[in-house]
Parts: sequence; C-alpha cells; structure tokens
Amino acid sequence: MTWYVVRTKPRQERRALVNLTNQQMVAFLPELTVHKLRRGKRTAVTEPLFPGYLFVNCDDYAEHFYKIRNTFGVSKLLTFGAQVATVPDALIMELQQLQEDALLAQKVTAAAMPQVGDKVEIQAGPFAGFIAKIIGLDGDSRCIVLLNWLQQEVQAIYSFDEISRK
Repeated sequence: MTWYVVRTKPRQERRALVNLTNQQMVAFLPELTVHKLRRGKRTAVTEPLFPGYLFVNCDDYAEHFYKIRNTFGVSKLLTFGAQVATVPDALIMELQQLQEDALLAQKVTAAAMPQVGDKVEIQAGPFAGFIAKIIGLDGDSRCIVLLNWLQQEVQAIYSFDEISRK
C-alpha cells in the first residue's frame, strides 16, 4: 500500500475526503486547530495543515486512478513530470500522531485560556497583585480587564502571560 498526494479543488478538502472514504479508500487529511477572533469572540477553527492537499492510500494505483481523479472535490493527483508523487508510510504515521497529540494539547489549552467574566490576578506591571475581571478579549493573546484602583474602576489591557486565573 502506497500513499499518494491528491490535489483538491479550492476549499474542498473535506468534501474530497468524505467522497474518497465513501468509495472505501483510505484517505487522510491532516488538520490543525487555530484560534481566530471573529466578531470579538475567540473561536477554534479547524483548517487543513496542507491547504489543497490530502493523502490517499491504495494498493493498485492503475485500478484506482480514475476513481480518485473523478471524485467530487478532487482536482488531480500530484505528479512530477510522469512520476506520481508518493509519501512514505513513516511520514503519514508521524503526521497522524502529531494530529492526535495536538488534539490532546488543545483540550488542555482550551481549559486554561482566560474567558470573559473570569477573575484574574495581575502578575506584572504597576498593578501586580491586583484582582481584576476580564471584560473583553483583544486579539489572540491579550485581554481587557476591569480593576478597582483608588475606588474607581479602571480598564487595562494585559497579555495572557501577565495574568493568572484566580
């Protein structure tokens, strides 16, 4: 069994994956989860690690060539001249292991990420030791906090490194 590289149509990696697996082919789409800010809220988005590509494992290339090529979502098989691009099993196994490890790490990280409404302690700067409440997220690594200073509520922006959950 050899892994082949399949070029998909733009943004149709998942469609090609589903259609190839529906044809009883072993296909693999390495994905990566990233956090993006959408409408002021942090959301986890799963994207292909190699946009526009996925891997198919088949034993007889000649038999499956037209099935793969005519699958919805697939553009073509990747070739270098007349040579069809193949990928070693060890690399695919490593990518699968990395994807599993990333999913595990993501679950741990998501639980540790500060959210709006959390109470935090400021670790650095002139307000070190103060307790504050997160009122908003600013980008991927900063938050807006509300703290009580001289009997007034003051807003400040801190990076996640400068605060800790209380």
